[in-house]
Amino acid sequence: MKTICRLFILLIVCSLLYTTAMYGYVWMKMRPLTPLTAPVEITSLATRPQVKTIHAVNSARRAQAKQNRYDGVEIDINRKDGQLVAAHDPSRFDKAVPLETIFAALEKPESKTFWLDLKINLTQDEINYIKDLARRYHINPRRILFETSAGPQADLLNANGLTILLQLPSEFIEDAGNAQKRAQLNAQLEELLRRYQPFAISASLGKYPYLKTYFPHYNKAIYSSTTVRPSLKKYFLARAIMQDPTVQVWMQDEYTFLPF
Repeated sequence: MKTICRLFILLIVCSLLYTTAMYGYVWMKMRPLTPLTAPVEITSLATRPQVKTIHAVNSARRAQAKQNRYDGVEIDINRKDGQLVAAHDPSRFDKAVPLETIFAALEKPESKTFWLDLKINLTQDEINYIKDLARRYHINPRRILFETSAGPQADLLNANGLTILLQLPSEFIEDAGNAQKRAQLNAQLEELLRRYQPFAISASLGKYPYLKTYFPHYNKAIYSSTTVRPSLKKYFLARAIMQDPTVQVWMQDEYTFLPF
């Protein structure tokens, strides 16, 4: 009996230590920065309810397994033999499926938000094809978010009236503690936001504190790649980040074969 009690106490202590460590990790990730310059006042005019999205839904099985837990799915968009497929890169083409397969696998695609991570530059014909898919599956076009960087692709998407998630430039966090450099980086991003007027800025969790500090009013689409396994870390992260109303989309990863 004493052995069982000791094991039980040890289990409780380990659980508390693990919970504390995960909460501490999230606190470190979410802690505010000391600003080097004043925040930028530019604001996104687009609004909608916050959504939680599951990463890399590139198969019908994954779409079906996760559809009841998430408001949206992220799909990697690639091209194979002239056809749009769901695949991160050519090394995954052996398992690639047509984009429509993902839409068809969902019970209620019209209720989902689609984060399309563009691994290629879409042609006008391919954009028309995606628009046609939206019509056939009764999906509001505003629910389809195209993640892309600044450039001709973003211009073409804008010309088609589509919703953009503008990728945060990789150098955005590289200010080296220099206020002049920080102001320059902020001005560059502000110029891009005014040019493209994206629905949100897309960025990894590690860059979120910079966006929160310097672009507190602009919509954000934040993704985490901390782990695909079940973890309190993900639970605490989701709770913390969704308290920021400007985080309109939160994306995380996890195994497909688990129910959570």
